Amino acid sequence: MGSIDANIKVVKNVIFPSNTYLLSSNIDNTCVIIDPGLDHQSILTAIKESELKPIAILSTHGHFDHIGGVTNIQNEYDIPFYLHELDLKLLQSANFFLFVAKINHKISIPKPDLLFKQKKDKIIIGNFNFDIYHLPGHSNGSCAFQVHKYLFTGDILYKNGIGQESMPREDKVILKESIREIFRNFSDDLLVLPGHGSSEYLGKIKEKNLELKHFISN
Repeated sequence: MGSIDANIKVVKNVIFPSNTYLLSSNIDNTCVIIDPGLDHQSILTAIKESELKPIAILSTHGHFDHIGGVTNIQNEYDIPFYLHELDLKLLQSANFFLFVAKINHKISIPKPDLLFKQKKDKIIIGNFNFDIYHLPGHSNGSCAFQVHKYLFTGDILYKNGIGQESMPREDKVILKESIREIFRNFSDDLLVLPGHGSSEYLGKIKEKNLELKHFISN
């Protein structure tokens, strides 16, 4: 997919709807798992059916629908898990928020192997160079991950609308500024791959997501 010689496979989690992305290299079939949701078995099945070799797990933030499958995947593959340090408390509260959301599911809370700490970090994982941008608001430690022309935005930015209210509640003032920062500083030809819903180019989101335009203008 594109000039980085990669593929992106989307696994749709059903227990609580969210997107898990398998970013794989055509060079050696290694893959990075981004935002593993609650349907860990579906993720593992997709990995095995595609004959991929996982080498890392990255979560854009610490909500249960973005970290729920981490421990099960790590039990299958001995690979590191990455998260921003400001979402550690949120990560550790995942089962409480599952209970509050009345979702009959419990997860084993993972322990991150590496914590992002800066406003911008750079990491190399296998054949991929990741730029990590700390863009808080949806959660304290929310991040977006850029690889070449792909931008994994978690719950910061969507193709349509502005997403549902999170638990604990979003800081909408900070979130607005994070979205404005994306609009100001990122290229329109980036393909946005969100935590929920469909992908879309950033320029199209700027043009067509009227609800989002209204949200950040007030």
